[in-house]
Amino acid sequence: MDLEMLDGFLAGVLISPYPVASEHWLPAVWSAYGDEDFGAGGDVQRAIRLVLAYYNELATTLGREEGDEDCWEPFCFARGEGDDSIETGDGWFDGFTQGLDFWPEGWQGDLPGDLADSVQDALRAAVAPWEADELEASDEETRLGWLAAAGKVVNDIFRRWRNIGLPAPSPIAVEPPPPTARPGRNESCPCGSGRKYKKCCGTG
Repeated sequence: MDLEMLDGFLAGVLISPYPVASEHWLPAVWSAYGDEDFGAGGDVQRAIRLVLAYYNELATTLGREEGDEDCWEPFCFARGEGDDSIETGDGWFDGFTQGLDFWPEGWQGDLPGDLADSVQDALRAAVAPWEADELEASDEETRLGWLAAAGKVVNDIFRRWRNIGLPAPSPIAVEPPPPTARPGRNESCPCGSGRKYKKCCGTG
């Protein structure tokens, strides 16, 4: 997933009424477009740390009132002129609908019926423009409006669960990267300058 799709995906996961364990949703981040090859094991761990850190950021900013400078808003890439490879908001909504699929089966069971129904209606309304016949003819300004409306729905649903006492998703502990070994004085400097370590970053 790119950052736009990841933002939508995590928003969908995090507004589940009941927390979704990372071992359930995390594999989907790598398999959105098929198997991903990150190369070395260290690269895999770095990618996982970045995704979990982004999850934690959303977990602590979702649900804040509009106007709060730290209030979460949907992220989408700015499109350059003539860039029509993907339309504004497509990636976000693809991720969002995938995230909603991770809600536990039968989540409505222990909730007040009117609340569950209103949440389902709000989600349908947020997703509906991306499933409508006029999607292809929509311009960027219209799509940004749909995206902003979806963001309000996401924050509202997150608050609804807190208002009835359901626990908020907890940030996930992210292990710090292992310390890197200091290179030898005559080895190439890890900064990529091409000089020996002792004549570059090792001079301090």
